[in-house]
Amino acid sequence: AYSNSKPTAVYALILANFVSFILDKILHLPMMSMFYLYHSQVSWWQPITSVFCHGSQAHLSGNIFLLLLFGRSVEDDLGASGLLFTFCFCGILANLVSLVMLPPNTVSLGASGAVFGLFTVSVMARLSPRELDWRKLIEVLVLGEFVVGKMLSEMKTAAMGGVAGVNHVAHLAGAGSGILMVALLRIFVNTMEKQEKK
Repeated sequence: AYSNSKPTAVYALILANFVSFILDKILHLPMMSMFYLYHSQVSWWQPITSVFCHGSQAHLSGNIFLLLLFGRSVEDDLGASGLLFTFCFCGILANLVSLVMLPPNTVSLGASGAVFGLFTVSVMARLSPRELDWRKLIEVLVLGEFVVGKMLSEMKTAAMGGVAGVNHVAHLAGAGSGILMVALLRIFVNTMEKQEKK
């Protein structure tokens, strides 16, 4: 339904991440550190603002590249508001899970939890039995192979103790958040449709 409209929300999200990085790492504004997620002393805004903060150019570049690819895919399927909701929902939930599971001296930042949510949503959104055709199946196979590969790699790395400085909990929680979001939305839509038929 949204495939004919030009994607705009994904570029707004990318721009927000770039602006945050410039203010933080290039202009070195001291106030930017208040937007990180400090597990020992959490402020209410940090689970969302930390999603737009990155520790290095490599950190930013990796997330922005995948945000462009999978963000456009989700925006094509769910529209601009659907992408913004997905990005924020998965990013916040990934950070909340990190708060529960990681040590209190942890500081979390980065869009990877939200991006991993976009991974799973982009695949699940194409698995709707109502609009499934051969092109969708090919997209699911291509995207699905990438997503499953990333998930297996994350689980294997996390099981082996993880990589220093990488929040594997947020990655996996973000992916799980995407699955949860699509499942809840489908239950809601099905319930509403059943009520309308009565």
